[in-house]
Amino acid sequence: MNGKWFVLLVVALFAFVPAAMAVEKRCTAAGEKVECPTQAKESLEKALADFDKEAMDMLRGRAGATYGITGFDYLTGVGKRSSGSKAGAATLEQGDSGYGKSTGKTEMWDRVKKPVSGEQIYNQWTNNWSPSFKTSLVPGANPNEGKQWYYVYCVGCHGWLLHGDGPNAAYLDPYPRNLTAGQAYMNKKTNVELFTAIKGGGTSVELSECMPAWGNLLQDQDIWNVIAWVRANADAKKPSSLAEYLNPKSSFNPKSAANAVTPLNAAQSAEFKEAQELVESMLAGRGGDLKGGTGEVVEGGLRKKAEEEAKTMKK
Repeated sequence: MNGKWFVLLVVALFAFVPAAMAVEKRCTAAGEKVECPTQAKESLEKALADFDKEAMDMLRGRAGATYGITGFDYLTGVGKRSSGSKAGAATLEQGDSGYGKSTGKTEMWDRVKKPVSGEQIYNQWTNNWSPSFKTSLVPGANPNEGKQWYYVYCVGCHGWLLHGDGPNAAYLDPYPRNLTAGQAYMNKKTNVELFTAIKGGGTSVELSECMPAWGNLLQDQDIWNVIAWVRANADAKKPSSLAEYLNPKSSFNPKSAANAVTPLNAAQSAEFKEAQELVESMLAGRGGDLKGGTGEVVEGGLRKKAEEEAKTMKK
């Protein structure tokens, strides 16, 4: 072997090692080998087809659901039928939806009869058809606010039910993980690990770059809220009814070591500080006058400081 080929071989080996480490770590939790919590290719392709069909059904004003839960429109967060709509023999499963000309009204019209005020106006239009919590498994974080960010940025890959079956999932390699795989995987990941992966992306924890860095779009408190939302759905089974969908049962233990660092004590955590320094060095456009990205909270809308969240959300 001549010198040229030897050099190329060495370069190839060093290039391969980080990729191999990322693949192996992706299937490891708390230092233990675990099954990678991802969907099979066939399941992701079916989820994509179901999502597309539901989108077309919405445009055509048809009732029923394929990707979502019967009677509920995943694409808009709105129930498809109004209790007062003139649907004739149509049901939630068959006939026209509230978007159809023959019915004319979705269930959003029912809410107008009981309007609320203040910040609850937002909740009235978003939380009625998605899980809403009075308690938080992560002190200082609000799963209800984290849910809103998840719906905006995460659904496309991780799916509406956090099962890793979003409409983009089938096109990614590796596939997005199932965030509800609690006892098998996610519950073994510490809050700091989840925070780092969300803020800095997959490469910040030696995982796939398919997971983008959200640190320039989400404030730190927003990320903590997303973590609280994920924790609230640990091992939540696929719902067979709307009632089960609205009331997921979590397997995450708030007293576990994985929950040791929270937004209330993160500033005193050496592990968290080290992770923050790493992520901040990787994110583009970061500066000394940054607001909201290094622990400081820019309040507004539904966003509150961790101490305020702790007062409103019980453990």
